[in-house]
Amino acid sequence: MRSLKSWWQTFTYNYGWSDYIGYIDGWIPKLALSVPIVGYLILFNDSVSDILSFKHLAKEEINNFGLEGASRLRLLYFGLIFLGVSNFIYRIKKPYIFKFGKNLIDYTKNSLYMFTLGDYINVHGTIRREGHLTLSGKYYDSEWDGFLEAAKNTGEGTEKVIRDGDWESAKSKYGGLLRDMLRENFFRNDKKGRFWLSVCLILSSIGYLFLAVPSIDLFLKVVVSTFYGAT
Repeated sequence: MRSLKSWWQTFTYNYGWSDYIGYIDGWIPKLALSVPIVGYLILFNDSVSDILSFKHLAKEEINNFGLEGASRLRLLYFGLIFLGVSNFIYRIKKPYIFKFGKNLIDYTKNSLYMFTLGDYINVHGTIRREGHLTLSGKYYDSEWDGFLEAAKNTGEGTEKVIRDGDWESAKSKYGGLLRDMLRENFFRNDKKGRFWLSVCLILSSIGYLFLAVPSIDLFLKVVVSTFYGAT
């Protein structure tokens, strides 16, 4: 019981969008977005239904168990609908940080290149205001004042500003500090909107199940017709 509780705590702590990108935003879910638009043309197309019957391959006139071609087509259609809806929700509810990268490595690389001093100040303020979630966010600020002094111009934001800050040099010198901040920021934002992540996972799972049933049905019929129905 204790091990189950420990597993659940670890799971909920790490539960975030980035671990499920391939599941809810792979090529099949992306393709499925077009199904509500053109799917009805396929669903009510008799020739497509005949193709999916696989009468010769599966010898369905002999092996009359399982699904018919029209039933396979309906499961395929509704499976893609579920995947398409899940992918649509993902696109409107995914964390904003995914604009910079959908995993920690890409996010860190792109943010180090694109972030300004103001962005890091905002991240620092969020961590101090909301508290840290990782060890990276707990210990980084021992160097924060040094980084700020090296990167910021004297009198920044006033008419008497002195351009004595060296942004590139500060980024190079305090690279470890910035990476710690970015790791904390990615982890924090990756966990936002987890209700919608759960909705996407449930819808995607139903969709993949609907897609799997016709495939399993056809596989079993081909096996039966090959090894037990040969004449």
